[in-house]
Amino acid sequence: MNGEHEPRFEIWPGSIAHGLLSEVEPTMFRSRFLKDLPLLAALAVVYFAAGKLGLKLASVNASATAVWPCTGIALAAFLILGYRVWPGILAGAFLVNLTTAGTLTTSIGIAIGNTLEGVAGCYLVNRFAGGQRAFQRARDIFKFAFLAGMVSTTVSATVGVTTLALGGFADWAMLGAIWTTWWLGDAVGAVVVTPFLLLWRENPRLNWNRKQIIEFAFWFVGLFFTAWIVFGGRFHSGQKNYPLEYFCVPFLIWAAFRFGRRQGATAICALAAVATWGTLHGFGPFSRESQNTSLLLLQLFMGIMAITTLALAAEISQHKRAAERFRLAVESAPNAMVMIDRQGKIVMVNSQAVKMFGYNREELTGQSVEALIPERFRGGHPEHRMGFSSSPRARPMGAGRDLYAVRKDGSEFPVEIGLNPIETDEELLVMSAIVDITERKRAEEQIRDLALADPLTGLANYRRLVDALDSEIKRYSRSGRPFAVLLLDLDGLKSINDAHGHLAGSRALCRVANILRIHSREIDTAARYGGDEFVLVLPETEFEAARHVAQRIPERLRNDGEQPAISVSTGTAMYPRDGESIEELLGAADRALYGDKGRHRRSNPARQELRKLSRTKS
Repeated sequence: MNGEHEPRFEIWPGSIAHGLLSEVEPTMFRSRFLKDLPLLAALAVVYFAAGKLGLKLASVNASATAVWPCTGIALAAFLILGYRVWPGILAGAFLVNLTTAGTLTTSIGIAIGNTLEGVAGCYLVNRFAGGQRAFQRARDIFKFAFLAGMVSTTVSATVGVTTLALGGFADWAMLGAIWTTWWLGDAVGAVVVTPFLLLWRENPRLNWNRKQIIEFAFWFVGLFFTAWIVFGGRFHSGQKNYPLEYFCVPFLIWAAFRFGRRQGATAICALAAVATWGTLHGFGPFSRESQNTSLLLLQLFMGIMAITTLALAAEISQHKRAAERFRLAVESAPNAMVMIDRQGKIVMVNSQAVKMFGYNREELTGQSVEALIPERFRGGHPEHRMGFSSSPRARPMGAGRDLYAVRKDGSEFPVEIGLNPIETDEELLVMSAIVDITERKRAEEQIRDLALADPLTGLANYRRLVDALDSEIKRYSRSGRPFAVLLLDLDGLKSINDAHGHLAGSRALCRVANILRIHSREIDTAARYGGDEFVLVLPETEFEAARHVAQRIPERLRNDGEQPAISVSTGTAMYPRDGESIEELLGAADRALYGDKGRHRRSNPARQELRKLSRTKS
């Protein structure tokens, strides 16, 4: 640290620490070996039993057979348990060969070749084909078949045949036939047995429902019956040259499509067992005069079928996993997700869509997407849908327009929709992400109201008043109908504040606002113009009607039943008679207002009473 070298600790030969380590390491190795001994013994027994069974079928040489499941057992053991199990493989291979033919020396040589074959296969599969996960993808299965089935098996075949030849147990002229038999038996053992063991070890449980169990039973009976027909001697001997073995292929494809990799590997092993039995008894399309030739032809067929079935099952399983990941992603999306096909039919929805629209999943699936669109918009939707299909790209739907959806109960609500095209092998699908923006619209409306409303009275503020006047002026230019502007001023607001307090003054302003709000038409605009001034815009109103409104509002205020009593002065202006702009119109109303206010000062008893109260308090 900080430019200084970290301290290094070395153990010198002859030191106490070196002596302790020298004693500990062998002890640890012996302890682990003793711990693994039962496992190694069990592995040796399994290898020995499988080896004896395979060598019973040997014909070209006592130590070479076309059926050798031990390669698959050894490779699976190395992949699952690691290289530490080599003593078990070595012991099993040694005992198999020692009790079959040859000498102690040849048995050791063959056992070494069998063990190295497993080690090489394990290394190559771990390095290049995904190790224990080699059967999850088709490309890794092909790598496994090449590396473990074709490359590593040459080690055992070459070492074994050479050992037999040097020991005098094989004729040099037969080495080619012996090597081919040895290699092919090991290769098929690897591609048939290893997947079976690894896949069942990966997932030993059968989580099937009743429907799957029934389907599996039909499949198993069909496969066994077909294999028994083909390889059980049920055909006339003159028909054995027909490619009858392909009757079994549909059942392998069935297993790959419906049950996956594990059942596909199981189907291969079951078919191999029945086919081997039948071929040994002279039945089936691979039966020849030479037993070895018959088994070689059968093994070649089984190896090809094993690789094909496993690759197909892996590809299908990979597609199913991808589809499940996609389904989970859609289901966990925070928005409502609705997928439709080119015809506008709903093919998938998530729980948020079910919750948003009030349908259950079964009701939505298969229904036309137009069922989620308000009826007044349905007519044009198919055209928009076809337009998107002709130019598919991710984009928001209806940019710049207000979009609405409809629930099962018929209620409508505003939405935002994002469209995303999904290309499949069959057709173009469209995933719609739907967001309910009801709360956002409500919040925007509240913000808009706050921006355009007076915070005390809730009436329109000056900005909204100007917009209303501008709209009415434009309306007049189209329709020629005049409108009136009524300006109101609360009389004696200062006196009310002085006599009763500012809360009473604020309440007085709200009382005026309430009268304007209650007794105005829906098309009228009531606004607070200033501190104690209000404006009422009366569209399509003549002067006499406006004057009547100006007389009615003060009357309503006098009879509202609240204290203190209040009054307002009013001024009326007509467009375009009193002005052709907003400023001219409000100026004319203001002049009329002050004329009315002068009359109120002389004749308003409520105002005189407030002045007396104000003087008394001061």
